[in-house]
Amino acid sequence: MGKTRVLATGIGSLPDMDDYKALDLIERTFPLCPHWPQFPTRKDESCIHQCFYKLMDLGLMEMKEGRGPKILTRSLDFSDKMARFYEIYLERGEGKDLDEEMNLPHQRAPGFYSFMERLEKKGPGKALYLKGQLMAPLTAGMTILDEEGNSAFYNEQLRDLLVKNLELVARWQIRKLRKFGLPVIVFLDEGMMQAYGNRDFLSLKGEWIRDSFSSIIEVMKKDGALPGIHACSSADWELLLEASPQIINLDVYNYFNSLLGVSHRLNEFFEKGGVIAWGIVPAEESCFKESGESIKARLEQYMGSLIKRGVKEDFLTRRLIITSSCGAGLYTPQLAERLYRLTEETLTLLDF
Repeated sequence: MGKTRVLATGIGSLPDMDDYKALDLIERTFPLCPHWPQFPTRKDESCIHQCFYKLMDLGLMEMKEGRGPKILTRSLDFSDKMARFYEIYLERGEGKDLDEEMNLPHQRAPGFYSFMERLEKKGPGKALYLKGQLMAPLTAGMTILDEEGNSAFYNEQLRDLLVKNLELVARWQIRKLRKFGLPVIVFLDEGMMQAYGNRDFLSLKGEWIRDSFSSIIEVMKKDGALPGIHACSSADWELLLEASPQIINLDVYNYFNSLLGVSHRLNEFFEKGGVIAWGIVPAEESCFKESGESIKARLEQYMGSLIKRGVKEDFLTRRLIITSSCGAGLYTPQLAERLYRLTEETLTLLDF
């Protein structure tokens, strides 16, 4: 990143609202770094539906209404279907056109197609970057089960399947967005990092998490994107930094201490071009009690704490992104609009 010192953008998810009203809100509040809108509460538009549609199409996975997603490991032709997926992966994963096999159906992500349509008709306008997002591997692997009821992430074969699927989805999205000639930012949205180190998940190994992220991030970099990790809960950033993301986005409003825990790693992260996306605008009812001034004061306090621990002030203020602490998909349209406007207001007050 180098086109501007400070940006603001959204995590991605919004409550069910008209696509074009959502795009208007995004364009007004984040003109420099707009994102495509996800509507997770709509039928068939969850992150699972959007990211793992190909596995469902191949018969490797199903998600029935009222039930969680599961991989059909007991299917008699499971091995054949797995072989077909890896054939697609090897054919389409190395720079070839992904549309034939990985084209995201319009009904699964109309917000993406509305975003693309607007860009094609109006151009990117003031935008310096375009942002996308997709489900992160740990969240996916802990949410999707095998037919024994176990989380797929614990099974090496199934974990590899999910990771490689996410690689293809990331590549497809990046290649669609980059045709407008702007750098593309993609966040891997991770909501399950609090499981790592928790006594209820003692068999969850850090190297599984690190390697899963590393694999997807490496692919994203090869396709010219700026990969980020968004974690909306407490997270082991020491572990996640080992996956070499270019952007780390965390809920500092509620979990700033998790950033303090890696303060000794931040100078090195910045020296390599890393950027912190500060999730400092609360994606909760308290956003109605905050102001741009109060959020700015909180940000300056947090930066001060890092500087006292040896993080170089110039690194902290040279490049940064302001975001909400999490997505707005499970809230009301009124809260989402307040959240976006407060994020924009905070950006305008920064004078680094």
